[in-house]
Amino acid sequence: MRFVPEDKLPIENTPKMQGFKCKTLAFLFFFGLSFLPLVVALYVWYEYDWMIAIGIGLFLYLVTAIVASKLRLSSVPVDQRERNLSSMDIAKWYVKYHFCY
Repeated sequence: MRFVPEDKLPIENTPKMQGFKCKTLAFLFFFGLSFLPLVVALYVWYEYDWMIAIGIGLFLYLVTAIVASKLRLSSVPVDQRERNLSSMDIAKWYVKYHFCY
């Protein structure tokens, strides 16, 4: 007895980036999702105060999580949304479907 319908297509792998522009865009999106809140928090700590930096860092991590979920919903195919995807995978899917057709 099979519980999976036979007409369903197999799950696609994470797309491979072709070309320098696509790879650079994917890396920039990954950097923005992963490290930009930390860089901004460290800058605020250097310029102002560590308490303000902690607050801004936590707020920016919340904002990047919301942005990552929106990017995931707009680019990852519906049948693959239950998979665990890293920030780099989300960036690759987004760049593939919106910039590098």
